[in-house]
Amino acid sequence: MDEFQDIDSEHELHRTLWERFQKGDVESFETLTETFYRPLLNYALKLSQDKDFAADCLQELFLELWERRRRLSNPFQIRSYLFKAIRNKVIKESIKLRRFREPIELEFFEEVNFPVELSIVASELEREKINQLKDLLSSLTRRQKEIVYLRFYQNLEYDQISDIMGLTRQSVANLLHRTLSDLRKKWIVPLLVWLLMGCTALYFRWLP
Repeated sequence: MDEFQDIDSEHELHRTLWERFQKGDVESFETLTETFYRPLLNYALKLSQDKDFAADCLQELFLELWERRRRLSNPFQIRSYLFKAIRNKVIKESIKLRRFREPIELEFFEEVNFPVELSIVASELEREKINQLKDLLSSLTRRQKEIVYLRFYQNLEYDQISDIMGLTRQSVANLLHRTLSDLRKKWIVPLLVWLLMGCTALYFRWLP
């Protein structure tokens, strides 16, 4: 319950800042940009794999938002609105620069990273398990990678993801379900092998 209350409070804060920003409040705009700069830049970078290009797109987006602030709508979800805006910006600028011709050609470059601490303390078996998981995630299609990123890395809801990616809510639910189902099927065999090897190692460790 507290988690949902925190989320609702965050949404209310974002909407309040947005309304003040639309009225020309510079401090509110700066707070919004500071809040969303890093997640939006990360998303743009995964859509382009070009840090300078992603940063330029985001900078231009913020500039356009300020210049058009009085004509902007008042979205219910500020977070998903901005994610959709940067996605569209990356697509528009990529087409303009002839990186590709159609939005459907947009790639999603998801590099799976795990905490450095985990890599340091992980045993050889655990590192092998981590590498297998990386390979599985890397094998997903661009849409599967993007939907996993938005759902689990950015904690966005189905309605927000459908708005960002231009899919129906049911399509988002189906794609995510199919993606997780595929991962489970591909992961179960390596996981069983890993558990078997772990139990075997433990058994021999305690032999006299």
